Amino acid sequence: MDDEIQKLYQLVFKVAKHFLEQFELFSIQELAEHNEPTYEEVAKRAKRLAEIISVFAEHGDWNNERVVLNAKQAALYMEKMALAISENKNEDLAQAAQCLQKMDFI
Repeated sequence: MDDEIQKLYQLVFKVAKHFLEQFELFSIQELAEHNEPTYEEVAKRAKRLAEIISVFAEHGDWNNERVVLNAKQAALYMEKMALAISENKNEDLAQAAQCLQKMDFI
């Protein structure tokens, strides 16, 4: 079970890394034009993935709690970034990206 949790967690990590890379490369207007899928859709999927990790982790040991919390927190910051992009709020986007960058991924 722990291997599956780690694989799912790595997916969340890859998505978070992608969000940060895109933030560095593009302006908020350019990010808003990326729509296949939108950042909101990707963030929603990351949140669902974090919820799946949580369900799997319930059957593991306590070390998985940190993985679950990290996945949920990363998904939350990605949601905030996506919302800032859709609302054209550059400051909010930068703040959420900064929080995501500071996260320690296991």
